[in-house]
Amino acid sequence: MAIETRLGDLRRALAGEVILPDDVRYDAARTTFNGTIDRRPAAIAWPSSSADVAAAVRWVRDTGLSIAVRCGGHSVAGHAVADGALVIDLRLLRDVTVDPARRRAVAGGGALWEDVDRATTAYGLATPGGTFGDTGIGGLTLGGGLGFLMGTAGLTCDNLVRAEVVTADGSIVVAGDDGDPELLWALRGGGGNFGVVTSFEFRLHPLGLLYAGYLSVPQAVAGKTLEILAGLALEIPRELVLLAGGPSSLEAVPDSPAVFNVTVVYQGAREEAERLIRPLLALPVARNGLAPMSYIEVQEMSGRLPFGLRNYWKGHFIRDLDAAVIDASVAAMAGRPGPPSFLLLEAMTGAAREEPPGGAAFGQREARWNVSGIGIWEDPADDAAQIAWVRDYADALLPASLTGAGYGNYAPHDEPAERVRAAFGAERFGRLQRIKRRYDPDNVFRFNHNIPPGATG
Repeated sequence: MAIETRLGDLRRALAGEVILPDDVRYDAARTTFNGTIDRRPAAIAWPSSSADVAAAVRWVRDTGLSIAVRCGGHSVAGHAVADGALVIDLRLLRDVTVDPARRRAVAGGGALWEDVDRATTAYGLATPGGTFGDTGIGGLTLGGGLGFLMGTAGLTCDNLVRAEVVTADGSIVVAGDDGDPELLWALRGGGGNFGVVTSFEFRLHPLGLLYAGYLSVPQAVAGKTLEILAGLALEIPRELVLLAGGPSSLEAVPDSPAVFNVTVVYQGAREEAERLIRPLLALPVARNGLAPMSYIEVQEMSGRLPFGLRNYWKGHFIRDLDAAVIDASVAAMAGRPGPPSFLLLEAMTGAAREEPPGGAAFGQREARWNVSGIGIWEDPADDAAQIAWVRDYADALLPASLTGAGYGNYAPHDEPAERVRAAFGAERFGRLQRIKRRYDPDNVFRFNHNIPPGATG
C-alpha cells in the first residue's frame, strides 16, 4: 500500500498532528540548528502523548519507513531530521512538574532547558542543564550534559533517575529502579539509540548564591590565560566551574581588538570567588562582567545561537591542558578563517569526573578538559575553509586525547564509527551493544551516533 494512503492511518492513530510536505508548516518544521543540513522527511508527526509516540513507532514498523527523533533540534549532526523518514517531533511534550519535597522534576521529552529551569528555580532548585536555554533536554541528557553546575552536581545524565521510553516495537517501558536499571545506565550518555524518551525524571539540587559572568582578556594573552586555567583546574573546589573560549569581540565596542573569554560560575560569595580566581584577575582584563546572578541569568548569559547558521564542531576530551594543547589553541585562534567561529575549552572538575549512583554509560570521566573547535559561519562558499580549520585543530589535540574521541553532543555529521566506539571504551561499548540488542535488534533508531546491536548469544 502506498505511503500516501497509509498516512491517513497515522493521522487517525494520533491525537497530535501530522505534517506533510505540502503543509505550509513543513519547511519550518524540518529546519534544524545546522544550516548545512537540508533533509526532506516523508512526514513529521507531532505526538501529544507517549501513547501517540508508541502509535507512530508501530505505524513506521508496519510501513517500512525509518524514524528520526526531534527534541529541541539542536543536534549539530542534524540527526533530528532524515530524508524519507517519519520525524517524531516531541515539541508538544514540554510540560514540567516539580516535587520540591523529593527534589525531583519530571519533564516531557520535548522540553527545553528554559522550561525546566523556570519550573525548578521557582523552588530554589535546579538540575545541571546545558549552557543555552533553548537546547532540548533530550539530546543533551542522553549525550552526557556539560553545564554550569557540573562541579557540584555532575553531568546532566548523572541526574537522570527515571525515564519513560517508547522502544522499537512500540512498547512503553520504564528505565530506572522501578523498571530496568540497565536501560537507565544506557540512557546516561548512550544517546538516542534505545528508543524515544518521552519523559525524563531528574534529581534536583538546592541553589545558593551564584557569582558569575565573563572575564575578557586580549587575545594576545590567551596563552598565558590557558596556563593559569590549567593550574586552576587541578585545585579549584567543586563550587567553581570554568570555561574558556575565543576569539571574539567585545559587544557594543565597534572595531574592538579580539578578546579571549573566561566564563566563571561560582556557587558562593563574591569575595571567595575572587580569591580563587585571583591569578585571572591579575591579567590585563578588557572586560570584567562578574556579578551576583540568578541561575536563570547564568543560563542565559551565553545568549542564543540562531538556527540556520552553518556549523561544524569537533574536538577531544583531553587528559590535561598541557603546553602542546595551549600552543595549538593559540595557533588555531590566530588562523581562524572568520567569525563567529571559536574554540571552546570546558574544565571537567568535581562531580563531573565522578560516576553517579548506579553508574552511567558516559565514558570520559578521567579527562580534565573538553576541548572543541566550534565552526560557525553563514556563506556556503566558506564551507571548506571552516571545516578544515576545525578538523586541523581536532587533529592537533589528538596526542593529548584521553580516548581518541570527543563529546558526542558536539560531534559532526561525519563522526566515524571508530570515534563513537572510542568515546565509550571497549567494555562500555560492548555493554551498550547488548542493551541495544534487547531493545532495538533491527537498529530502527539509527539516526544518531550509532551503537549497532550486539551479537546474539
